[in-house]
Amino acid sequence: AGRTFAPGNLRATSDNPRYSQLVQHWIKERYTLRYTGGLVPDIYHILTKGKGVFANVSSPSAIAKLRLLYECAPIALLVEAAGGASCLAPPPDYNPDEGPGAGVSSVLDAAVSDLDRRVGVCYGGAEEVAAFRRFMFGGE
Repeated sequence: AGRTFAPGNLRATSDNPRYSQLVQHWIKERYTLRYTGGLVPDIYHILTKGKGVFANVSSPSAIAKLRLLYECAPIALLVEAAGGASCLAPPPDYNPDEGPGAGVSSVLDAAVSDLDRRVGVCYGGAEEVAAFRRFMFGGE
């Protein structure tokens, strides 16, 4: 079975060039598109198939929708317990010249500063999440 990608919040590619490049990378590398519009079904698919990546990135015009405490952290716990990886996506105002930022570690390490804190995320195999970090936090 091939690798799949589930790119959430695709509207963000219009003004987030790093996310746009990442989506193009997945297409070029012949990943199979799998996007239902729902976090849980896409993660279920990745977990049952064993290969793939889910990303939901924000931009100035396409804000983050997933809540850290109620959606992102519980899914990160499941993905990481199954042997996968997770990380936060950079916020819309991220400047790569200021350093790697908070997204280089697990979603489970993120501070809950607000019960309704909304974030961008990436879940998947270790290689896919590492590629996400390279594209989104600088490097490619």
